[in-house]
Amino acid sequence: MRLFSNAVVRTFAPRAASSAPALSTPASSTPASIASDPSASNSDTPAAAPTSTVDLTQPAPDAILVDGETIVAIGTRAELLDIAAAQSSTTAALASAGGVGATTVIPGLEIDEIDCGGQVILPGFVDGHIHSIMYADSLTDLDLSQTKSLAEAVALIRERADSLPVGTWVVGSGWDLNKWEDPSYPDRTLLDAEVPDHPVAMWSLDLHTLWANAHALEIAGIDSTTDDPSGGSFVRDDDGQLTGLVREDATDLVARFIPEPSREDQVERLATTQELFLSQGLTGIHDFDGISATLGWNDLHEAGRQDMRVTLFLRSPEVPWAIETGWHTGDGDDWLQCGGLKLFSDGALGSHTSHMSSPFPETDGETENFGIAQMTEDELFDQAHIATEAGISVAIHAIGDQANHHVLAVYERLQGTTRAAEEKFGRPLRHRVEHAQFIQPSDVARFAELGVLASMQPRHCISDLHLLHLIDESAQLAAYAWPDLLKAGAHVVFGSDGPVEPANPFAAIYAAMTRADISGESSTTFQPHRRLSAVEAIRLHTQGPAFAAGLEDRRGYLAPGMDADFIVVDTDPCTAEGLSSDALNTEAAAQSSDLNGSRTPTDSLLGYDSEEALFAHAEAIRDTRVALTVVGGEIRYRA
Repeated sequence: MRLFSNAVVRTFAPRAASSAPALSTPASSTPASIASDPSASNSDTPAAAPTSTVDLTQPAPDAILVDGETIVAIGTRAELLDIAAAQSSTTAALASAGGVGATTVIPGLEIDEIDCGGQVILPGFVDGHIHSIMYADSLTDLDLSQTKSLAEAVALIRERADSLPVGTWVVGSGWDLNKWEDPSYPDRTLLDAEVPDHPVAMWSLDLHTLWANAHALEIAGIDSTTDDPSGGSFVRDDDGQLTGLVREDATDLVARFIPEPSREDQVERLATTQELFLSQGLTGIHDFDGISATLGWNDLHEAGRQDMRVTLFLRSPEVPWAIETGWHTGDGDDWLQCGGLKLFSDGALGSHTSHMSSPFPETDGETENFGIAQMTEDELFDQAHIATEAGISVAIHAIGDQANHHVLAVYERLQGTTRAAEEKFGRPLRHRVEHAQFIQPSDVARFAELGVLASMQPRHCISDLHLLHLIDESAQLAAYAWPDLLKAGAHVVFGSDGPVEPANPFAAIYAAMTRADISGESSTTFQPHRRLSAVEAIRLHTQGPAFAAGLEDRRGYLAPGMDADFIVVDTDPCTAEGLSSDALNTEAAAQSSDLNGSRTPTDSLLGYDSEEALFAHAEAIRDTRVALTVVGGEIRYRA
């Protein structure tokens, strides 16, 4: 057994799990299960989840007792030592000469105690939307995210090319024309002049546009006569010549020629990335990199090197293979779980390809640009229908309001098929919208009505602050509307969309609390009435992903019988020095709100006395350091 003591334990346990005594053994108590049958799934309005009962005005428990991969009890150190002593006793049968057995108890306390140094224990965070293979690649590829001009970007590309053998691909990502001194689209002119002897492929920050030079286009067999594929385009100048910008699905026609690392190298990259995730407090992820991630994590798993839990999502071309091999959402083991199918409805805001009901402002001669519908509503429905019938849930990327409108219509059409599949496979199929950044006001309630999960990323809100002038204010869209969706009764899942955003969940909590630039500048705040408390944001990083994966009876909070996945950190997100009693009570109210958010959002100060107090707390959380990350009862990371 292991005892994690000298800590402030924030369990985030729902009321149903807390109704039984916290001091209990696996034999005498199991966590209450949130409804996970088809009647509580996305085919009908979801039932309200149990509510939290943590009273932040009372002393918190100071220890957690773990046996194997499971939490045994939570309470004071003295109480848990008593339980450990009882559980560690061994019973020996002594055979008598006449064959009649006698028993004696031999006390033997075997416990490994970890002193947490007075720090705070939280449930392990799970990133509800991340790309592990892309993240791993981003740690080695050229990073253009800090460039302030086209010239600076080209200079870095030239510098990287000079370090590589002639003819080697130069690959990178992170450029954002919206942050450049001259916010004009790049083209291949400078690339062709400065780097003619290397193929160059540079992904935009949002990963929806590829900037390539002539050498790369030539290798891909693309010229001015090449037709645009469905759901993508090759940008051309007024004379019909290729500019080197490639958008959405057309990027696949170039990217497939970029050499991939060997399988062995990819596994090593993934192992390094896993260590980074663990150091930031992630005990699990929902991975959207398809078969490449599936192979990578399987290799780590088989080598005994997997230290975090992963739910794997498919890409569209992999569906026939998945059906043939019997992939069903929810299958797998405690470490690798089969997730759903990822589809794309539109592009991204920064690339001006998110599908909107109002056009983008004219840029570089663009007129009446409403973004890109990568698939029609009927095409989305057809693919979603095939997957759902096979017992595979669906997660559809939708950023623009018109894309979200179409996706909700798809899920409404899919209700009968979903109910039948849930009955056939005996599990819920919880369909999702990935990102849901801009929503028409009338569509907010439909998420709850249809039981569709909103998988959202708080960092997108504050990274997009410089892009929000692109949105037509007259449309009055619900933008990054986490509290609106919660109030309507929808389930919300938080993640990062890494490597588009950094994976650090504490920075995401800051973003949810402030909706302001990561630097802490309060004047940049966007729609402060849509802020969320720290407690609410943490629940959406813990209970939200657990519910989405159908694991809410095992993960997402700390209680006897739950999986021992938790972190030890140096900042208490529930309280902070200088907070008023009103602010503390606001956090307590958030802690006792419904999982699906029936609580009405508070004012823009979240109960703090001032904007300064709110930002002080948020910045402290943003800068949180992780001391330990425990997954399955084992310490997987130690600072």
